Amino acid sequence: MESLIFVIPITSILIGLYFITLGLWELREGINRKQYIKYMFTGLFLLVILTPMIWLFGSSFLFRM
Repeated sequence: MESLIFVIPITSILIGLYFITLGLWELREGINRKQYIKYMFTGLFLLVILTPMIWLFGSSFLFRM
C-alpha cells in the first residue's frame, strides 16, 4: 500500500509528459489547434496541479489508515 505513494505520482508525471509531447507534435504539424490546447492543458494539469496534490494529500491519507 505504501508503494502506491511513489507509483501513482510517477505515473501521473509520465502521462503528463506524454500529453505535452503530443501537444507539441500537434503544434508542429499545425493541423488542429484545439487538439494542441487540449493536450497541453491536460499535460500541464497532470504535472503542475495533480502530482503535487497526490504527493501532499495522498501520503497523509494513506498514513491515517
